[in-house]
Amino acid sequence: MVNLMKQTVIPTDKHVLVCGSTGSGKSYLAEQYLKSYNFVVKLDTKDEVSERRKHGLSAWDGLVENKDFTVIRIFDDLDACDTDKIIYCPDYYDQDEELFNSFFDWIFRRENTIVWVDELMQIANSYKCPRALSRCYTQGRSKNVGIWACSQRPSGIPVISLANSDYYFIFNLYNNNDRKRLYDMTGMQDMLELPQGHNFWYYHMGDSDCTKAVLKK
Repeated sequence: MVNLMKQTVIPTDKHVLVCGSTGSGKSYLAEQYLKSYNFVVKLDTKDEVSERRKHGLSAWDGLVENKDFTVIRIFDDLDACDTDKIIYCPDYYDQDEELFNSFFDWIFRRENTIVWVDELMQIANSYKCPRALSRCYTQGRSKNVGIWACSQRPSGIPVISLANSDYYFIFNLYNNNDRKRLYDMTGMQDMLELPQGHNFWYYHMGDSDCTKAVLKK
């Protein structure tokens, strides 16, 4: 089994797709991987910040709030943030296409930033995708902008996110349509099989096969 985190450094301008069922490990993988990168903005649409605070936990495992990262609730406060990492956690009732367009337009203009989207289907689906998010996917490399998108249901996310992702981390997906969508996009037969436990399939677009891997600190 490969300890991937020690072997694979992903360039900051590349797009990444992390898929898996609830509790499979996808959020943990993104959190641990991105801990070592500078200039990361997490889009927390599920208000995981409040859930962790309720249990006395850091909103970003292993990092210190207001030193390593800042939690921002109001969009207009993003520009004033001076930490390398930001968790942007908008109020549920403010989450609409206009807000997401403004956010991803801000990311594009900011440049040199990785965006971690905690659940892509909260902001886009196979029928509708914010225009500014599409721009980040298609033109982000010119601005050194990378999207790390997590999803429980890859069969329901925009094609643009699948087509423009260079790296795939695929945990257990129990829906056949989800696994088939990934197989159709990558051509990798392994995507049809469950990696089991907290293991995952790692695939870099263009490789001849997948690697079964595990994430360790």
